[in-house]
Amino acid sequence: MALDDNPWVFRYEGRLWVSETPRERAYSELKAQREWDALNAKLQRWWVAIGIGAVVGVAATLGLGTVLGIPPAFYLVGLPIGFGIGAVVGALVNRRISPEAQHASLPERPTTPFLVKVPPRVASKAPADASARDLIEWSQRGYVS
Repeated sequence: MALDDNPWVFRYEGRLWVSETPRERAYSELKAQREWDALNAKLQRWWVAIGIGAVVGVAATLGLGTVLGIPPAFYLVGLPIGFGIGAVVGALVNRRISPEAQHASLPERPTTPFLVKVPPRVASKAPADASARDLIEWSQRGYVS
């Protein structure tokens, strides 16, 4: 693509981003923020809450089905629904128990400069030597004039 050599544009997670900050600095700051987000999610143990909720949802579905005496074929629909409802309830309970936005052991969340995703249509039509301000404007409009 023509924008791969532009000093204001960089590729991260398969998408093009533009910033008025130089490419290397904007890339490193976005990468640091995404790594912090992943570590924060891991430390807050969301997967444990969702897993426990899913198990409770499946158990409740099985218990209710046994008490009501429903035919086994209905479990094909009921168990996935019970799993999903339990997982969502587990996540909501986890959010209610620990509402802080970040884990206590982490420093403050890294900041990034002003970034804008470059849509594929803009990336294909923009000239290689376009300024950051033009690319941001075109990306926010969705087309190159």
